[in-house]
Amino acid sequence: MASRVSTLAKKRTTATKKRLTNGKAKVDKTPVKKKESEIKLKPMTVGTIEFTIAGDTPLICHQFSEKAKEMMRQKAEGRKTKDREPRDPEREGEEATYYTSDGRDGIPGLAIKAAMIEAAHKDLGIEKVLVRKAIHIIIEDDKTGVIPIDYDSKEVKEDTVIIGRGTADLRYRPYYYGWSVRVKFRVDWDLLQQSDIVALVDRAGFGVGLCEWRPQKGGQHGTFKVDNSEPIDVQGLE
Repeated sequence: MASRVSTLAKKRTTATKKRLTNGKAKVDKTPVKKKESEIKLKPMTVGTIEFTIAGDTPLICHQFSEKAKEMMRQKAEGRKTKDREPRDPEREGEEATYYTSDGRDGIPGLAIKAAMIEAAHKDLGIEKVLVRKAIHIIIEDDKTGVIPIDYDSKEVKEDTVIIGRGTADLRYRPYYYGWSVRVKFRVDWDLLQQSDIVALVDRAGFGVGLCEWRPQKGGQHGTFKVDNSEPIDVQGLE
């Protein structure tokens, strides 16, 4: 008797879960809303790293002078450029020099980051896009974008260069010997570590270089490395 009552109870329970439409049982298939999971994004760990880059080969700089830029504008507009004036090596060397707003010799700050990006490679475990996103070089001179350098000596030298369709010409550019530069970066420490940055700078200095006749362009000038005799100042990294 108890078994029969249990069976009837089960049938009644099943019947309450169904609705009859035209004599057919229809199961309620209304989807049950799942509890939405909360998205929690970890706050960025942003800090800075500052160190000294020391050159181990001469640095050759060549900034386009205003005169050279004007000649390029005239050529692009189809205007005839003026005849060349007599060469003045010292003046041309000064015009090819990068200067900060307060008159110090320097290099374009973004050139350092560009060298680091060029040195990065997925086979090394650090992709170029990662370096672009994770490192911002700090350039205090917003007007010129130039970071000041220290150096032992400087001279303007004459070099033969190939321009256009194999045409040879002379250039007068400043050479820096015993040069160094103090650089500072803002870093996303969630993406890169201190050792990554130091190793990447050393690779950039060895295989890419800075400014003219650097290894990236087939030369051997403008090479550098992190100066481990100078302090490395790290902020925001626990």
